[in-house]
Amino acid sequence: MSRVRSADSQLRRGLRVLEELAARPRTAAELARELGVNRSTALRLLHELEDAGYVVRDSDTKRYSAIVERLYALVASHDDHWDWVELIAPTLASLRDEFAEAVVHAVPANGSMVYMAFFPSLHPIAVRERVGTVRPMHCSGLGKAYLSALDQRSLDVELGRLSYEGGTVRAAKGPIELRQRVADARERGYAVDREETFDGVVCVAAPTAVGGALVGAAGVSGPASRLSEERVEEIAARLVERLGTLDRGV
Repeated sequence: MSRVRSADSQLRRGLRVLEELAARPRTAAELARELGVNRSTALRLLHELEDAGYVVRDSDTKRYSAIVERLYALVASHDDHWDWVELIAPTLASLRDEFAEAVVHAVPANGSMVYMAFFPSLHPIAVRERVGTVRPMHCSGLGKAYLSALDQRSLDVELGRLSYEGGTVRAAKGPIELRQRVADARERGYAVDREETFDGVVCVAAPTAVGGALVGAAGVSGPASRLSEERVEEIAARLVERLGTLDRGV
């Protein structure tokens, strides 16, 4: 019986570690204080989770972070989730074929956007990504598009929890700057990442909703040399039009 209780305690602690790291990166000492255990116990839990592929340690800061795409895979295996992923996929594929650029669908997860579907560009020189890729919400077109569809209260919560780390010098540096960019995206109906995540890469994105529920955002991404202002507007109009049919069941 004592062994069962001990295993249960370890499992609970392991889950607590994942919950804490999903909020923000932490050192072993910080986690030990949060869990009310000694540092050696916290380190043992972290090493086990690291070996299992659920957390990773930054050698410079000594902080551990949850591997978001690994955690999201647990949720993404649910049948209901894949129902709407499959609903969106034909629209994404048709957009890729029409514009020959990479098309992606992403969902929110702890201040980031996680790629759940990716259709590669037809060009030899193109943006190359994969399902499971994680991008900061504050600088990606996908993130700004998703944020633009939130109600004011939910937006305030999201803006307050973002770290604003990552991206290029063009990325929003804090909630005030990001709030204005989100407001612009809401007014237009789509968001643009003009070299905010990576130099030389542009992404135009719009929120996705299925059955009246916001599920994420979809976007078209490619080299800045091919995505001029005029091309972005052309893609945006088509993107908004096609994604709008999803919620009407067309």
